[in-house]
Amino acid sequence: MKLSAEYFKTIQNRLDIISNNLANTQTTGFKKYLLSLEESYDAQDRSNTIAFYGGLPAQLEPVANPNLYVGRRIDFSQGSLNETGNPLDLAIQGEGFFQVRTPDGQVAYTRAGIFSLDSERNLVNNLGMKIEPEIVIPSNIAKINIDSNGIIHGEAIAESDSSEDDSFFDDFDFSFDDFFFGEEEVDGDSNLVEIGTIPLFRFNNPDGLEQIGNNLYRATAASGEAIEGTPGTAEFGIIRSSMLEKSNTDLLNSMTNLLQAQRAYQIEARVTQNQDQMIVEAIRMRG
Repeated sequence: MKLSAEYFKTIQNRLDIISNNLANTQTTGFKKYLLSLEESYDAQDRSNTIAFYGGLPAQLEPVANPNLYVGRRIDFSQGSLNETGNPLDLAIQGEGFFQVRTPDGQVAYTRAGIFSLDSERNLVNNLGMKIEPEIVIPSNIAKINIDSNGIIHGEAIAESDSSEDDSFFDDFDFSFDDFFFGEEEVDGDSNLVEIGTIPLFRFNNPDGLEQIGNNLYRATAASGEAIEGTPGTAEFGIIRSSMLEKSNTDLLNSMTNLLQAQRAYQIEARVTQNQDQMIVEAIRMRG
C-alpha cells in the first residue's frame, strides 16, 4: 500500500509538471521541467546526492525509501528564436542568463529578454526590474542598436544649431554606473555613441538554480556563484537583438505525455480500488 501511495505521488508530480509546461508554451524564455528521481548516498544529508554534482532540484521529497527523492529538474535546452522588430527585445543564443534586480533588492537571472526603457530611461525588463549592472540611456540618444556581443550603440543627436554649441560633443566621455560612453563622428548632425555592454551570466551547474516565479531563477549553493562574461566570448552565447527566445516546451510531446500520465493515474486508481475490495472481502470472510 505504501508503494502504491508513492506511485500515486510520482504520477501526480508528473501531471503537475506537464500541466505547468503546457501552461507556459507561450512564455518567453520559459524552460520546461522534467521529473527527476535522485538518489542520496547519505539519508541524513540531502546535499550528498548525485543531483548535487549534476543538478540539485529546488524541491525534493523522499519516496519509497529515505535515500530516494523525487523532484523536478529544469531543461535548459535552447528554445527557438522569434523575430519581433523591437531592438530592445533580446534573445540569448547559447549559454547564459540576463541578470536583473528584483524589488526586494536581490539579483535574479532570466532568459526572457523583453526589455524597454522606464521613465528615467533605465533599461528594465517586462516586470519593471532593472538590468544589473544598471544601464541608463541618455535622453539625447536615439536609434539604439545592440550587437551580438551585447554592445549598445545609439545616435547622439546634436542641437539644431550645432555651430553655436560645438562644445557639446567635445568631451563626450562620461559614465553611468561604470559604463563608458565614447564618441565616433558619423556626420555633421549626429554621432554614433557606444553606451555600454550588456553582460551575460552562467553557472557551473545551472540545474542547481532555484525557480522563484515570473520566469526568474536564483543562485544556490548547488548552482554555484554566477560567472559574468561578455556575450560571444569563452563559454557564453551571443545576444540576438530584435528577437525573443520561445519556450522550449514541445506542445505535441507534452500533450502525449499528459494523456499517458492521466492513463497511468486511472489504472493505478483501479488497482488500488481492487486491493481495497480484496482486503474488505478478506476481513468479511474471517468474520
